[in-house]
Amino acid sequence: MSTEPAFYAYPFDAPFSEAVRIGDTLYLSGHIGDDDDGKLAQGFDAEVAQMMANVTASLARFDLELDALISIRVMLTDMSQLDRFHTLFAACFGDKPLPVCSAFGVTQLALDATVEIECVANL
Repeated sequence: MSTEPAFYAYPFDAPFSEAVRIGDTLYLSGHIGDDDDGKLAQGFDAEVAQMMANVTASLARFDLELDALISIRVMLTDMSQLDRFHTLFAACFGDKPLPVCSAFGVTQLALDATVEIECVANL
């Protein structure tokens, strides 16, 4: 197993990597609730749903599913939405174990999103 970082570009033009693999750990770039055309979903629940669809698609490119996640960082422009985020996020996992989570309040996110997630997965 190599400990040298392996960088994976997005399947579209982006100024950063989609993921970096070091050993058995995969670090994903942050995801927001935008679609393939860069249009942000409308409403917090819709943003979270699209964001999780984006995370799922990124993981699938590495033959992984959500249960491979071991750690997440969530950034919210409104910390009063944290409980709602936890409810929506946990629903994506069913009875599977949940990753550890850190949450941060921020003043602004890309495309004026209200939520962004960074993920770490185990290969």
